[in-house]
Amino acid sequence: MMMYVMAISLTVIIPLICLSDYFNDPVFGISRELYVIIICAGYVLYNLYRFFLNLNFIYFNDQSEKIIFKYYSLRPFMQKRRSIEIVKGTLVKFEIKKGLAGLKKNLILYQKINNKIAKYPSISISAINNEEYKNLLSALNASISNNK
Repeated sequence: MMMYVMAISLTVIIPLICLSDYFNDPVFGISRELYVIIICAGYVLYNLYRFFLNLNFIYFNDQSEKIIFKYYSLRPFMQKRRSIEIVKGTLVKFEIKKGLAGLKKNLILYQKINNKIAKYPSISISAINNEEYKNLLSALNASISNNK
């Protein structure tokens, strides 16, 4: 939703700057063209930042005998839906890998299958808030402690 608001704002602000008489003379020593370049560069940088975070929509449920993760990337053109189901007794451990100064968080799940440990592909959990993050960690820790 935020991406749509930013795109619409950009398409409104840029013509206003270009067509407004207010910007005929430099404002604060900055020309009209430089304002447009700064705004566009900010928009591009923000989109690159969100792209590198790889934000996902995540559905998590541990109410049944399985732990279920359903998620898909919020990157444009990369919205492949994925799902992971793990029987609660087979979850061995999980890891949280952090990057980009702690802003990017990836969850890696490990499951025991036929006396071997299987590692699932990482799930980006950067989009969830702190409360959801703590709830997720406590639910996963409870599932692991029940296995011991």
